[in-house]
Amino acid sequence: MKYHPSRYWLTFLICLTSASFNTGLAAPKSSLSVVSATHRQIDREYIVDGVVEAINQAQIAAQTSGQVLVVNFDVDDFVKKGTVLVRLKSIEQKASLNQVKARVAEAEAYLNAARKGYKRVKQLRAKRVASAAGLDKALADVEAARARLNAARADVRQASQGIEYTTIKAPYSGIVLQRHIEPGEVASLGQPIMTGFSLDALRAVATVPQSQIGAIRRYRKAQIVLDSKPKQRRFKGGKLTIAPYADAQTHTFKVRIDFPKKVKGVYPGMFTKVAFVVGQERRLMVPAKTVVYRGEVRAVYIVDKKGRVSMRQVRLGRRYSDKIEILAGLDSGEKIAKNPVDATIVLKTQRNK
Repeated sequence: MKYHPSRYWLTFLICLTSASFNTGLAAPKSSLSVVSATHRQIDREYIVDGVVEAINQAQIAAQTSGQVLVVNFDVDDFVKKGTVLVRLKSIEQKASLNQVKARVAEAEAYLNAARKGYKRVKQLRAKRVASAAGLDKALADVEAARARLNAARADVRQASQGIEYTTIKAPYSGIVLQRHIEPGEVASLGQPIMTGFSLDALRAVATVPQSQIGAIRRYRKAQIVLDSKPKQRRFKGGKLTIAPYADAQTHTFKVRIDFPKKVKGVYPGMFTKVAFVVGQERRLMVPAKTVVYRGEVRAVYIVDKKGRVSMRQVRLGRRYSDKIEILAGLDSGEKIAKNPVDATIVLKTQRNK
């Protein structure tokens, strides 16, 4: 076989080009950011069923009598605080106010006359013309007139309040639950007018067995859980009120837990769950963003000491803020990739080598 220099150089160039091309495609060794699976101290919970109720729920009753002139709202209407709900006729109340105002004018006249009389008697007493008894009587007349005036002024305030009672206003912003009266009816003192509740302040009410109430009293912490679509919602419980007595038949305690102020999408009567803190325990936790979801599979990317990546299935527990509990599939101290996307790229590169 003859040696051909041109064929030799052609083969050399092809090999060199191929080597250069392959070198360009090879992925550089990647250094993934990793985090360790660690045990953390978390709250141990006792979960019971509960129901949502409004803190401010009241039945408004008439505080004076009178015929109903107008009813401004009906069931399910939203009412702002201070808005007029119902107006009653106020003819009798205004007449009473005019009467007591006249009594005030009369009492003022009596007081002025008594003061003048006292002044005259005092001058005569200084000249030793009037007796000490006469001076005492004049002073008593002044005090009696002053008391009569004060009583009349108190009656004016009471009569004015009676007129204000003919205009029934909403004590807080909320929704009308029931309407108990119609225009044209005569409202009597204490008769129900409307029932309503406010959505600004809500609470969950739960019944807790006697065996758990001691731990609940100790920690006094709870979360309210709503299983509403598209996902479960948890609210940090506010003020926690425990009934000072147990039900004699069921031996359970009623516990009330306040919602945060002005929560959205929560209404009285809704079913809920309440998770009470009853202790502390250690759980294996990882950042929630390190977990990947592939259909029914939950997994993380393990990074060994040599930097090699492997995908491992895990069983998840509860989520705590930005952390999630690992029930099985992972040991404490193992390194996992912070970014699953980067780990996927590195894993594919390993398989292609």
